[in-house]
Amino acid sequence: MRRTIWLMLLSLFIVAILSGCSDQAYVIEEMNGNQLSLGPDEQNPEEQYALTEVTLDGETKIDGRTNQLSVLQKGDVIRFEYRNDKKPLLATIERVK
Repeated sequence: MRRTIWLMLLSLFIVAILSGCSDQAYVIEEMNGNQLSLGPDEQNPEEQYALTEVTLDGETKIDGRTNQLSVLQKGDVIRFEYRNDKKPLLATIERVK
């Protein structure tokens, strides 16, 4: 019985980690309408990085509010969470700095 409980707790912990909000911060490199191009927050000037392309819509929450695209600016550092099974559509954005 104890073994089953520990196994269930471990499984729940792993699922929570894998499905949670991204811990990595990204910087907004480009904004084109409702699409953002994001790069890693910490960059080495001698290296090249692939940009992450994400999309916002009327349901995307930015700092807890819906449809606040105007508050984002190029250079903002953010963390985000994808909408369930709808990459690259975002559910939430949290500004870090």
